[in-house]
Amino acid sequence: MKKITLFVLSIVALASAAMAQGAMTVNPVDFTSNPSRFNGKTISIAGVKLDLSAAAAPTGAVSPAGGGAAIPGLASAPGPATPGAPGAIRCNPPRGFKSLEVDFTNDPKFAKCFFISEAQYNALPKGHALTAQLTFKGDDRLGYTITMFKLQ
Repeated sequence: MKKITLFVLSIVALASAAMAQGAMTVNPVDFTSNPSRFNGKTISIAGVKLDLSAAAAPTGAVSPAGGGAAIPGLASAPGPATPGAPGAIRCNPPRGFKSLEVDFTNDPKFAKCFFISEAQYNALPKGHALTAQLTFKGDDRLGYTITMFKLQ
């Protein structure tokens, strides 16, 4: 009897842990105003635009990690940079992924790196802009990996 009770309790614990791993639904305004607040969390945002009409990868860039004042005579990491500025890190997708242009209607100037697996990218209809719900996880400095999309 103890074994059955322990087994049932472990199943319930595993099920509750699996439910806790679900994506948090976030308002696009909240995400674009403070993306670092969601670092490392799986989030879902509806109503974003995916631009698949361009064949080239997005030209966005993110600020490098590090910063602070340079001390003469000592090597230091580059400070924060604006997209396209010298020292900015380009959006280089990992092997097996492609960069995807993601536009937020509430903030057209919001530029971060979004990566999608090549298999998912090939499943998207090409040639025009799409509206979708995206589920992704990542970091505002390194980029976000799209784990799921739902066309609207």
